[in-house]
Amino acid sequence: MNSPKKLIRIAVSAALAASMLLPNAFALYPAKVKADALYLREAPEGNIIATLPQDTVLAVVNNSNSWFKVVVNGREGYVSGEYLTGTLTSDFNLGTGHIVCDTTVNLREQPNTSSTVLASLSNSTAVSVTGVYQGWYKVSCNGKNGYVHPDYITFAAVQTPAPAENKAPVTPASNVVSYTGTSEARAEVLEYAAQFLGTPYVYGGSSPSGFDCSGFTSYVFNNTVGSIPRVAQSQFNATTHVSREELLPGDLVFFGSSASSISHVGIYVGDDTFIHSPHTGDVVKYESLSGSYASRFQGGGRVIFD
Repeated sequence: MNSPKKLIRIAVSAALAASMLLPNAFALYPAKVKADALYLREAPEGNIIATLPQDTVLAVVNNSNSWFKVVVNGREGYVSGEYLTGTLTSDFNLGTGHIVCDTTVNLREQPNTSSTVLASLSNSTAVSVTGVYQGWYKVSCNGKNGYVHPDYITFAAVQTPAPAENKAPVTPASNVVSYTGTSEARAEVLEYAAQFLGTPYVYGGSSPSGFDCSGFTSYVFNNTVGSIPRVAQSQFNATTHVSREELLPGDLVFFGSSASSISHVGIYVGDDTFIHSPHTGDVVKYESLSGSYASRFQGGGRVIFD
């Protein structure tokens, strides 16, 4: 028979584990960025409005699909949910919010509708939002600290940044191969990929502002010959496998510790060379299929059949 102490220990451990899971859609909860950097966008797959560093704590407002609606630094936006993780943090600065209601809304002592009312806040009242607890915002207003239900607080609309100045074209590296003899579809993939040489690596990135490895390959293929999955392992699983000797320009090349643990992907361009977005601190570039890449090579993936 389990002792009371053991049962309590089990219950506490279970509660801690549950707190690190992301709740269901529409439940307001805190989360933090687990990627090196994560784009905050004005809409799902929309314009980038900020880059959030690793361990940034934010409030998730809606996680009904892969793009989570969040609040951070006083504004709402969208991030890719796969790069967030749960956190026990409840006190963190979310910036200024504004009350939105027909007449007034109650500032309560605790995060429930039966607790003491500390004040009545009228529509458009500015409040400092200082955290999230049990699905309510923690707020401070006129020297009083309490809780307001998320239905009655809104944040500043996201602002689309001004267009960046045109960048000077990047000169391809000396190991660029000739596409002579390559089919039209394969040449289209290689030429489209080459225009992003010099684009910075961003973990979770899948746009010309910054790519991770599979974000780069999926973006190139989705904008040329056809759609492929977003994640490297899924790309490997979805494509027709070919050996290194069978590789053709425009095939995908996969790397990892095993075929079931793919951690990196690029696009083969020929002459034992591929183009990829390598890692944090680097840029899209050509690379030789040798050294550590040769030892981690798990196979090619064919999408184009001609």
